[in-house]
Amino acid sequence: MSQTAAPDQPKVGRYAAAVAPTTPLQKHHFLLRRLHSLTGILPVGVFVCFHLFTNFQMVFGTFQHEVEWIHSLPALLITEVFGLWLPIAFHAALGLAYTFGGLPNTRTYKYGDNWRYTLQRTTGMLALIFIFFHIATLRWGWTFFGLIDTPFVVTGPHGSQLALASTAMAFQGESTGHLVAVTSLYVIGVYSVVYHWANGLWTAAITWGLTVSVASQKRWGAVCLGLGLTLAVFSAGAIWKGVTYDVSPVEKDAVHAAVLEMRSPHAVVAPTIAPADVLTPAASRQIQQERTTEAYGEPTPLRPAEPAPKAPAPTTENP
Repeated sequence: MSQTAAPDQPKVGRYAAAVAPTTPLQKHHFLLRRLHSLTGILPVGVFVCFHLFTNFQMVFGTFQHEVEWIHSLPALLITEVFGLWLPIAFHAALGLAYTFGGLPNTRTYKYGDNWRYTLQRTTGMLALIFIFFHIATLRWGWTFFGLIDTPFVVTGPHGSQLALASTAMAFQGESTGHLVAVTSLYVIGVYSVVYHWANGLWTAAITWGLTVSVASQKRWGAVCLGLGLTLAVFSAGAIWKGVTYDVSPVEKDAVHAAVLEMRSPHAVVAPTIAPADVLTPAASRQIQQERTTEAYGEPTPLRPAEPAPKAPAPTTENP
């Protein structure tokens, strides 16, 4: 006579009964998954695209204008806190929970989807570390044991901002000699962000039920690949310009003075050029003239205008 399990006795093996959710992540899995993907797209993902495009303007010489426009926005701090930092914190907290709660199986099932699953979580961890480093050096002035000692945006004397020069000095390790370390950190960090966003955009469409068929997933995958490559080009251009930009002595002195004033308000900086020339209108014109000369050569001097011929003196004739 065969024995059957009691109705309230859970089965074991392949046909095990589903375990009732016990944690908040399990109880609200449907909602939290969609909020996680949504915050990765809006506002975090949109900000990433805008930020990388703004940095790409370093190549065309309009980076300073873009930075000044951002700083002129009303309620900038409130926008950052509620439109950026809190969504990033929410997305990162859930991402960490999902990362440490999942088990990669690329050794057993070496499929492309499995590798994307692992890379998505790996790049998410790298992106989180990089964002913290980026914000700590940009906003808080942390040096990380002397790796970077220059904030990325500095307001010099007379209210002039030196976004490009200060960014280049940070990349080049102008006073620390850590060009390779800083550049490598930014290459790994930025491209982790780019991959994490582009691949996350593809999986978000599946999460929201927008790409159900294999064909639609392939088409959307091509779009996400194109967006990812575009952001990769933006990033490469910004990093290249930061590494190769020739910082003038005027800009170096201004950045050094602003950094030292930020860390030691009562310190005095000994400039390598005349203090009166630091970011005055004449100094700004000098920098522009140097850049023009490097690009197009020495300007052709103008030939002085010839004096107008004198009118002949009137003559008087005797009658």
